[in-house]
Amino acid sequence: MKRTVPVDYEGLWRRTVIRRSNGGSDSTTRVWWLQSSRFHIDLRIPADRPAVADAAALALLPPDQLARYAAQTGFAGVTAVDGTRCAWHPEIAFPYVSSEVDAGEMRFDSPDHLHETGLDDSYEEDWLREPSGAMRGVRLQDPHGAAIAYLLISERWAAWACGRPDDEFAADAFQPQRCSEFSIFHRQDGWTIVASNFPWLEKTASCEADALDPATARQWQVGQLVTIPWSEVPWKISDIA
Repeated sequence: MKRTVPVDYEGLWRRTVIRRSNGGSDSTTRVWWLQSSRFHIDLRIPADRPAVADAAALALLPPDQLARYAAQTGFAGVTAVDGTRCAWHPEIAFPYVSSEVDAGEMRFDSPDHLHETGLDDSYEEDWLREPSGAMRGVRLQDPHGAAIAYLLISERWAAWACGRPDDEFAADAFQPQRCSEFSIFHRQDGWTIVASNFPWLEKTASCEADALDPATARQWQVGQLVTIPWSEVPWKISDIA
């Protein structure tokens, strides 16, 4: 288990605003960034994303609405901090894994307030830490296929990312099995999906609270086969950080 980010970064961050060098800004997109000592899961959902009841309903959306659906972004992989520079190296993503460098210069204005500036000064983002407790990061592999997954979990929050590195959202031929999923969970009486790039999953009760116990997850070991309540297949742990 190799740490690649300082402990100050660990936890759940919510973006409050992004300001772009062209004068534009956005404070309405819902953004979650969960960070462990090495792994990240990031999900961004525009406020004007169309409401979609199920996967089949995507085929009924007009082109402009499909474009807004594809404007969502989700990515998961390894984060690396070098001094004030923070870089994200996604292994899976929605709508697809980009070849562009994703990195910024970071400044802590307080322990719970983080300011990010693009390396090319094209944007600035403000991040606010939400209480989450210690964040555990787990990378998993389908022992019988090519799929990989990331689970970041704390006492009250979790994020799940599942897919393949070559997954790509195709608006004209949507196939859920060829499109990576990114979902955010909150734990109260049970684990509930509060945000997902698959909107039909949102606000659904995924499982009972004790079906995935954070304390149990902290005892997992590399090489172990584990069951994730909201997944239909068992997973093999390949790395923990």
